[in-house]
Amino acid sequence: MAGFAIASLLLLAIVLVIVLPPLWRGARRTALVLALALPLGAAGLYHLLGVPAALDPKNVQAPETLEDAIGQLERRLAEEPGSVEGWVLLGRSRMAQQKYVEARDAFARANALLPDELDLRVELADAQMRAAGDGRFPAEAVALLESVVAAEPRHQRGLFFLGAQRLQAGEPAQAAEFWERLLPLVDASTAQALLPQIAMAREQAGLPPLEPPAAAADGPSITVRIELAPALAAQLAAGDTLFVFARTPDGAGLPVAVKRLPAADFPLEITLSDADGLMPAQKLSMQRDVRVMARISRSGDAAAAPGDLEAKAQVIAVGDAARLTLVIDQVRP
Repeated sequence: MAGFAIASLLLLAIVLVIVLPPLWRGARRTALVLALALPLGAAGLYHLLGVPAALDPKNVQAPETLEDAIGQLERRLAEEPGSVEGWVLLGRSRMAQQKYVEARDAFARANALLPDELDLRVELADAQMRAAGDGRFPAEAVALLESVVAAEPRHQRGLFFLGAQRLQAGEPAQAAEFWERLLPLVDASTAQALLPQIAMAREQAGLPPLEPPAAAADGPSITVRIELAPALAAQLAAGDTLFVFARTPDGAGLPVAVKRLPAADFPLEITLSDADGLMPAQKLSMQRDVRVMARISRSGDAAAAPGDLEAKAQVIAVGDAARLTLVIDQVRP
């Protein structure tokens, strides 16, 4: 019995080391579920399966290779087919081994059990594309990705894969559109890597090049003072990122200006202008009023996430003398 428990924990360690890092990067919520649920499942596995499973020599022997660990995981899933976490782990393991058909089937089982989880739909669509063999997204994968972006228009991986699929399908204008929607949601280094892909898609579509933001702020600007409430100061962590956005008053579309900088040295002042714009057709100087907000991101992504620290947004008239103070005093639920 003790040997079975040790083998279970060793299996957990092997699989988590290989599987969770990429899953954490691409799907924080699913990874968090796995990180919390699987240790509990491993510790209580004996009580769940009972003595017969513990007497199986294949389960008592500690796995020495990834394939051994996966074999144990598959045997557990045969006895507990309702484990979403197990199917996701199996899918990620098979993806790491480039066994894409098996990965696709595992993710399909997980998705059937948890159909509302958007990150799982993207995982399944990715596996379906790789299992297809020709590097193209099959129709069912396209439907999954479109459902993800329809439900969450700011879903980063959904937007990226849909852009790639549209380029494959000979629709470069739509590819550029999806990727341009992704630009303000990612960090600066990712955006720089994405810009050549957008340029290629726009060229193929016969569209003019995407104009870079203005180098100088010749138009109106807004000075924003950002303060951090003392009650939240202890929650600030190294690596947190501060985003300051100016949007249209209704909050629709891309920001008309955005700053990204380390979340440190509060209080601080920044200036928003046309030089901080993302799209040449939607500049700060074109707006009469804008909604300004500040957010401290835990992940470094521009998209809001639970646990981020925020200030209440304020609407202000655009002009050279525009100035406001934002106090970050809220934790996003």
